[in-house]
Amino acid sequence: MAKSDPKFIVSSTIAGTVLTVVYAIVADLSRDSSGFDLVYFLAAYGFSAAVVLSYWAWLYKQHCDLSFGIVFFWALIFRLLGIWGEPILEDDYFRYLLDACLFVTYGSPYGIAPETLFLSNALTPECEPLLSGVNNPHLSTIYAPFLQYIFVFAHLISPVNLDLLQGIVVLFDLAIILMLGKLAPARMVMLYAWCPLVVKEFAFTAHPDIIGVALLFGALLSKSRGKIAWACILVTLAACTKILAAAALPFILYRQPIRYWLIALAGAGLLYLPLLIQHQHSDIEILAHFAKTWRFNAPFFSLLSGLLNDQTARYVAMVVFLSWYAYYFTRYQAIQSATDIPRMDWIFGILFLLSPVLNAWYWVWILPFAVIWPSAWAWTGSVVLALSYMIGLNLPDSQLQDYEVAPLAQWAQLISVAIALLIDYRHRRIRSFSHH
Repeated sequence: MAKSDPKFIVSSTIAGTVLTVVYAIVADLSRDSSGFDLVYFLAAYGFSAAVVLSYWAWLYKQHCDLSFGIVFFWALIFRLLGIWGEPILEDDYFRYLLDACLFVTYGSPYGIAPETLFLSNALTPECEPLLSGVNNPHLSTIYAPFLQYIFVFAHLISPVNLDLLQGIVVLFDLAIILMLGKLAPARMVMLYAWCPLVVKEFAFTAHPDIIGVALLFGALLSKSRGKIAWACILVTLAACTKILAAAALPFILYRQPIRYWLIALAGAGLLYLPLLIQHQHSDIEILAHFAKTWRFNAPFFSLLSGLLNDQTARYVAMVVFLSWYAYYFTRYQAIQSATDIPRMDWIFGILFLLSPVLNAWYWVWILPFAVIWPSAWAWTGSVVLALSYMIGLNLPDSQLQDYEVAPLAQWAQLISVAIALLIDYRHRRIRSFSHH
């Protein structure tokens, strides 16, 4: 089907317009001071996901592709609406803004628990209201150095400006779309660019994980094109954005000359040292605390910890993941070429399955790779993870603790992804049989 075909133009316009109306309504409701109702959120999210997946299925059946320009245009519209809106069912943004305030005031946000500042006058008047909104005020920040520099950069331009921070996050998100446009058909890029999870978690809510994902993806793309120095710089920035990105370091540095290892080490040192010198604290301390104690939306881990005790389950999960990682890394080195991007969707997928914590926005570490290697399980996960917002805070009439996910919601997520995995396995078997 030619891209100028009226059916192509009309269908993309209808789908884009419908999603624009939905996101405009969501953005308007999010600005209401009374808060966003969970039922409305799940309805809008589910409807948006149904539109995107149904339209993709129609394009697939019609053997039709979209123009990348159209995909990008509507993606930009959705994100601008998200920036106009307010964070939905989330309060993490208070911490991002507060970290910047602490950085400017103390030279580093590390080692400073917000609750110690409640009775002080150390913060500026514009920063003080943030203290009442930040969660876990007894703990200092968990966000890594590169994010802290981004937070303070935004603060220096315009203090306590969430719209600006959302805009910066969206720029990294758009960079992922542009990179994917060079690697995959536009209809596959659409699955990411129009994905409700991506629009909600990053344009609306400004979660900074997308910054690490963009840097990681850029690093792997650079490595595949033989730009090793750039790959080392980008993967180091990614790992200093979120520790998850360190999983890609061996794929980039293995068998490389020592100078590339030094580039990575020097980059990490330049990011960490100024903050460590200031307060002798870093994000590692709080990461260790969360790794030992925190649990959220983890049905498989809950099953494992039911058979074992909590700490033993954490060790077992870690050993299983590292064993799988070692197996895949060895296999990759044996059969893949240097230009092949590793299956980080598999690596992060196993990690999240075993992890005691799975927030909805974590899934973005999988989605760009699911554009290159389409899978039912990855895109199913992007839909059902909305159920993780069924927590005590959002269900005030329930008996759940504030951050406890409804058990039915947890199991619905796990079962849905498991069924999608079976579909992927069956589809792979059928394709393998047909090739023979």
